Amino acid sequence: MSVNPSIIAEMRRDILAAPRGHKGVIAGRWAVIIGATVQQVYRLVGLDARVRKGEQEQPELRNWTRVVYAMKKRAPAGAGEISTDQAIKLCAGILPPEAQGVPQGTYDRIARSLGLNKKQRRISRYQAARPNLAHHFDASSSKFFYVHKKCGNDYVLRMHRPGQMGYKNKPIPCDRLRPWVYGLTDDHSGRFICRYTAAHGESMADGLLFLRHAWSIMGLPEQLLADQGTLKKGLVSQDLIKRMAVELPQMMPYAKEAHGKIERPWRTLWQRFEKHFFAGDWERSEIILSELNRRLEIFLEDDYNQMPHRFERDITRMQAWRKISLHGGIVAIPENALATAAKRARRKVGADGILNYEGGIYEVQGLHEAWVYVYEGVFEDRLVVEEIETGNKFDVQSFAPLELGQYRAHPDTPHQTAVKEGALLAVQPDGLLYTAKQSADGTVVPMPIRSTARPIADPFDVSTYAGMQEAMDELTGIAGTAIYGEERTAIEGLIKDNGLNKNYVRDLALEIRAELEIRRANAG
Repeated sequence: MSVNPSIIAEMRRDILAAPRGHKGVIAGRWAVIIGATVQQVYRLVGLDARVRKGEQEQPELRNWTRVVYAMKKRAPAGAGEISTDQAIKLCAGILPPEAQGVPQGTYDRIARSLGLNKKQRRISRYQAARPNLAHHFDASSSKFFYVHKKCGNDYVLRMHRPGQMGYKNKPIPCDRLRPWVYGLTDDHSGRFICRYTAAHGESMADGLLFLRHAWSIMGLPEQLLADQGTLKKGLVSQDLIKRMAVELPQMMPYAKEAHGKIERPWRTLWQRFEKHFFAGDWERSEIILSELNRRLEIFLEDDYNQMPHRFERDITRMQAWRKISLHGGIVAIPENALATAAKRARRKVGADGILNYEGGIYEVQGLHEAWVYVYEGVFEDRLVVEEIETGNKFDVQSFAPLELGQYRAHPDTPHQTAVKEGALLAVQPDGLLYTAKQSADGTVVPMPIRSTARPIADPFDVSTYAGMQEAMDELTGIAGTAIYGEERTAIEGLIKDNGLNKNYVRDLALEIRAELEIRRANAG
């Protein structure tokens, strides 16, 4: 467009004379007068609307700043950073001498332009492909509640004002107990379940009790992601979770970002659930633990789990979790899961069948002079021993010595039985070994194929055989005949389908024996 040069000169003078921040306003007024845009006005006067920073006079300052800030960040995560002035002094032997003369503010300004002062790194979000593919587990103490007193089998809780010193300023609780919250969240949907309990600290037993409660509602996952706490370190919890066919992958220590889906809900719980109790007369109000859990369940069902899904904003977390019906539904937790939780110890059963365990004296029926594993129930009063060599399990009972002059007969051991039977045998001279060369037997018996069972195994179960060979030995001994070929394969299949149950094997052996006697009677 054509504009008089004198007008262009006047526009240039006005824009250059305008104070900082007002040049755009003056350019806009001239644009209205000459009927042009602001960009055209800047082009006519020879000025660029964008302000460009000048080139740095000392490019080496950027490299020095990177070295100084690398020294600042030598402290581990959680310990903060070394101060800038100290980092400059510590770099005296690394940087040139003139770097010590650069003001601290210059280093900090250049670091901000380089982004070196940002502590939070970029996080990559992930999500399971479907519900119950992975669950996150964690425990945390309550932020605003404390245990005031005990009331029967329940506890009375009160609220406190959190002080600047954190936990040290909290009121002294009853019996040193604290309200702990155990939580579980589904990785795909974000559905959250949690419960309060009164305890001295995070424990494996409380964690397993909560898992039974949560999994009875949501079903078993394929993976359980947890931090390096009591649930991950406990041998009993590891064994129980493994027997329920749930993977417990090892997580990287101090990598808290990987547990964000279970750590983040705690903040919402404190902010939206606990904090609203301050609206009442919180300094004198009390609430029992069971009532608090009832209200928490309502909060989770009607509030938290009804929030929009983190990615699919048009559906709620609960609706996202209900998609599990498209994948065959949930896998229910076995009813006897916690009853099978047991801790194991290695002990020796003496020649008198006596077992000394945890200060008690027990008698093992049918076993003596053997190393065993002792399984003790964690949640139930159960005690069973397993012979290490054979895998057979035996019941135990409290030991009571016999009175003077009384005796008790015990069944002969296999060794004693073999000695007695051997005394009755008489081998003829022509029946001795190596009198004639025998032809090789070409018969090949196929080995049975093993298959892994899905149901959870009970370490306290003594009604089953340790293996198929032991079951077949018992069956042939009762039936009074050897079984080979297809008949043996069919019988092993029946025994396997019935879980190597001792009663089933004995009943089957009696049926076979009765059938053989009928055949012999008809043939004779």
